[in-house]
Amino acid sequence: MLLPILLLISTISLVEAGKLTPNKYELELTPEFFGDNSFTGKAKIHVDVTGSVEEFDLQVSKDLEVKKVIFWAADAIYRGNPNLKGGTATFKKDGDKIHVTLLGAITKEDIKIKGFIEIAYKGKAGKKGASKGLFLINDNDYGTNLKNGNAIYLFPILEDVAAPLTLSVITPYRAGVETKLKVGDHKSVEGEELISNNFNSGAEKIKVSNLEFKVNAPRVLILDSN
Repeated sequence: MLLPILLLISTISLVEAGKLTPNKYELELTPEFFGDNSFTGKAKIHVDVTGSVEEFDLQVSKDLEVKKVIFWAADAIYRGNPNLKGGTATFKKDGDKIHVTLLGAITKEDIKIKGFIEIAYKGKAGKKGASKGLFLINDNDYGTNLKNGNAIYLFPILEDVAAPLTLSVITPYRAGVETKLKVGDHKSVEGEELISNNFNSGAEKIKVSNLEFKVNAPRVLILDSN
């Protein structure tokens, strides 16, 4: 009887372990210019799940201040849209990661329509000469380096696997964003003198660590008087 019992215990352990795997990234960044070089961010990590998951770790630099983590799940369609229900999770910082505990366990059935983690956070860009995450490349413009583990200095990471990706950089008018991603659209931000510069990877799947972009500060508009 010992062997069946061991097999049963092993099976239960596998079910309890569970795992979340990213299947899409939606990344939003709002950098400040001509100030303290701070930035705010919002990341949505869409996931698949195996087994049952109630706790998981996000890889995020200890230099980023995570404000909120919400898990959104939809198991049905309501009036043509996913019937999303969100639950604010608790989390505990531990070095370059946070341990997240959900309000309840999540299974494949819970997110059969959609499921994603939403993380709101803030941070500060590196000074000139820095080479991790987001940093100044001159007095006003920002560059990025997300390779070799540096992605966590700018974006929270569940697991650095290739997936479809969208990037939105919120800037003042006359600022510019350079990236190899496909150009999406540019939309005014309601109630703000800001514009959302939107890009996407199209049909291509990419890792967050392979994302490259540059954010140019707003340029003064000079009119030719001649």
